[in-house]
Amino acid sequence: MNISIHSFNWSTDKSIPDNHQTGKSWIASANNNGNMLNKGVFNQDTFINSNTSPAFTSVNPAMAYLRKYANDFRCAYSGLRMISISAYKHILSLASKNRKSDKWVINHVSRYQEAMDGVELDVFRFYKHRINQNINTTIKSVTDEQFHQSFNKLRIKYLRVINTLREQSPAIKAEKTRLRYNAVLDGWEQDLIKGDYNTAINSRKYIQILQKIKYGDKNNRTLDSVNKSLKLLPSPSEDFDAFIVKNKDSSRKQFINNLISPFLVSIEHVKSKNKGGHASSISNCILVRSKDNWEKSNTPLETMLLKYPDRAKHIQEYFRNVVNKVNNGGMKEYSWYPFEIKKTLENESKHKLHLDSSKLLISEEEAYKSFTA
Repeated sequence: MNISIHSFNWSTDKSIPDNHQTGKSWIASANNNGNMLNKGVFNQDTFINSNTSPAFTSVNPAMAYLRKYANDFRCAYSGLRMISISAYKHILSLASKNRKSDKWVINHVSRYQEAMDGVELDVFRFYKHRINQNINTTIKSVTDEQFHQSFNKLRIKYLRVINTLREQSPAIKAEKTRLRYNAVLDGWEQDLIKGDYNTAINSRKYIQILQKIKYGDKNNRTLDSVNKSLKLLPSPSEDFDAFIVKNKDSSRKQFINNLISPFLVSIEHVKSKNKGGHASSISNCILVRSKDNWEKSNTPLETMLLKYPDRAKHIQEYFRNVVNKVNNGGMKEYSWYPFEIKKTLENESKHKLHLDSSKLLISEEEAYKSFTA
């Protein structure tokens, strides 16, 4: 019998600190989605003269250095814990090993549960509950058991979108275009009804065809309606059933990666690069979860704070942690960072943020000696 995702009480695990390896000189390569890490080599930091802020000859050393503090700082936007690079690699290495039960890898992910939210957290708690019920259960067996229920729910959601799309058919004046449009919808509907989820859901064949169809009458209103309808399709990052179905054939490592990668530590450029922000200076960088980085995208900090006022307190907490780190002797060669990031954050927020640097035990003049020749 399948258990509904809401049929039991979630249990909350206390986070367990990472075994942080400081000073480790490596950078993982970027994945195909471009949402992980920049490719590069972690080499000796080399400063270049600048009238504005300390910078590097390469963006990678700055990013690699700041990411080392993922365990010391919380996400500057959400206030949640971030998964460090070393922890991320360790979890994936565990997930690569074949064992009879996946309880060990699920329980290891529990250490980073505090970093998770949204659909990924719901999926994790569901799998943990099922696997702890039966210690010999694997991620694949839970997925296979849940798949049919999730696929049926997802099929209903997709068919509703198809019905919405059908309503646009009469507005297409060109007969050939309309016939092709309806043929695509018919094929998509048949694949859903007969249960061919690989074609109907996992591949984007039908969506891509619909997006490529050129309406003979150039009816932008219809085209906009179609695009809006396609946006209603469930996403694995927003829908529990879509996550299950779209990960049905994933390996254990792929499944765990899709579960935790949104919460990996990420470098956020406070002022986005396409808006003129410095891409290779820590002065323009803070630590956030990858998920928060994606969501902000190129949105100006001022606009983001207007939309999410609660993020101001998380940025304040991030800055306090930076101050404490410098006061405790950390970031010695970058003791100027709190002075620089304070300027960046306050300027980019149009002074909606007011960060307190009065508790810094080092003067600004002494701090900048760490990078001047």
